[in-house]
Amino acid sequence: MSITELHKEEHFFIVKNEEVMIKSDIQRELLEKIIKQYQKGTETFEVEGYFIHVLETSQGSLFHVKPFIQYSHIDFMNPLSIKVLNSISDGVTVCDCDGKILFQNDNDIEIVGIDLMGRYAKDVIAEGLMSDSISMKVIESKEKVTILQTFINGKCFLVSGKPIFDEHGELQYVVAITRDMTQLKLLEKEVKNLEVQNENFKNKLQALHKKESVKSSLIAVSSAMMQVVKRVMRIAEVDSTVLIGGESGVGKEEITKLIHANSRRNDKQILTINCSAIPENLLESELFGYEAGAFTGAARGGKAGLFEIASGGTVFLDEIGEMPLLLQAKLLRVLQESEVQRIGSGKPIPIDVRIIAATNRNLAEMVRQGEFREDLYYRLNIIPIEIPPLRQRRQDIIPLVNRFLAVIGEKYGIHRTIDSSAMKILESHDWPGNVRQLKNMVERICLLATQPEITVYIVQQELDSNPTIARDLENSVQIQNIQETVINPKFSGTLKEQVAAFEKQIIKEALSKYPSIRQAAKSLGCDQSTLVRKIQKFQLTRQISYKD
Repeated sequence: MSITELHKEEHFFIVKNEEVMIKSDIQRELLEKIIKQYQKGTETFEVEGYFIHVLETSQGSLFHVKPFIQYSHIDFMNPLSIKVLNSISDGVTVCDCDGKILFQNDNDIEIVGIDLMGRYAKDVIAEGLMSDSISMKVIESKEKVTILQTFINGKCFLVSGKPIFDEHGELQYVVAITRDMTQLKLLEKEVKNLEVQNENFKNKLQALHKKESVKSSLIAVSSAMMQVVKRVMRIAEVDSTVLIGGESGVGKEEITKLIHANSRRNDKQILTINCSAIPENLLESELFGYEAGAFTGAARGGKAGLFEIASGGTVFLDEIGEMPLLLQAKLLRVLQESEVQRIGSGKPIPIDVRIIAATNRNLAEMVRQGEFREDLYYRLNIIPIEIPPLRQRRQDIIPLVNRFLAVIGEKYGIHRTIDSSAMKILESHDWPGNVRQLKNMVERICLLATQPEITVYIVQQELDSNPTIARDLENSVQIQNIQETVINPKFSGTLKEQVAAFEKQIIKEALSKYPSIRQAAKSLGCDQSTLVRKIQKFQLTRQISYKD
């Protein structure tokens, strides 16, 4: 009988979810008998004079059916078998008992980047084309073997090899399935990054008004801040003067940017000047400009003031309560007449600006004490906007923290996360410096932290706080969670002795809470080796695992 005739008796079919997906011209009766006799997990068995080998692939269970006659190594596969193996998404190779590679499907050649057919595995390793050979390991052990293998292209692969025995129990072939792990690892890393980003985006989307995202980085999740944003959006398109009040650091400049971004002047510039940061004699020239020779040291051609430069746009006067009374009179003229007069000139210059002023002082009280002009106060206070302090809008704190983490990651390339308990500590703090203080604190913690995840211990250390910080949390469950994390031991002795006792207590609490030293060290924000030295120093003998 010729080899060609023998090939007609060799068949393949694939079964997935108990359904035949692909099959050769195998007789229906024979196919049904094979499926009926097959038991899941069985690799080889016999049916009516046929030898069946089952190979599990991502496409399903591949059944190879052939009569009990050996083929030559040169022509041991028919065209159908080659097509079937090339249709599999994983890499497939077949070696003989000597490690010679008899077949390599197209996907394996593409994944590995090398055509190895006809070569011996030992030679390929000797040439440095791959780090190890699954075929040689299977030949030596005569058992199924799975390894991570690196090829010359630098990619890492998960390779599983299975032995195929003849009817006498002798090793005949080795079938290897190769799966590229490089892309899988990249996808896993990407998924983790996307999960973190998704949480950040969720908080940001809740904070932004549909028009707010144009040029403002304002966060408004709380009802108090949403009311402020709604007020801003209503008055942004008109040119009325706005007076923004609120404690230092609440975000008055961000509100100003939001107003400008949604006004008809958004294509023009917005200029800011801090009235408390510039000496009185310089402030006047900065705001109104001067003519050549107006005073000693004046520029030869004179200089345009801030109002002239910003004509068509917006001028933001921060800390307006610090403006001297003399300049208040000149500012009143700007508001009433829409014109300025340079120092040393009697010629008025028409301007077109919108003025937004801000202060953290009580201007009404300053008017009563004669420290601020009453007429200017009423002229500025056409549309008042009061920004509540951060302690009155705690819902904004976590979204703000997430925004700052994203900005810090982009600015410094430092990517940090803050665990939920640490977030509660930040959320419950009063923040007398408001958003500015919160931003500075988050940046400091990120830059000083040695671990990717910022824990309660790190935040508590920076805030120099205590368990009473949790008193304002919304429910008792949250309070209990914080109190379990924050430690407030009381010790006696010298400062050095109390510090050592306090440190020992913290370590004992961490070791009792976490199942391994690695996890305990992570929660404390220190290296594992540092924690081990501390355990030895304090002679803590409780058996703790060093593994995750």
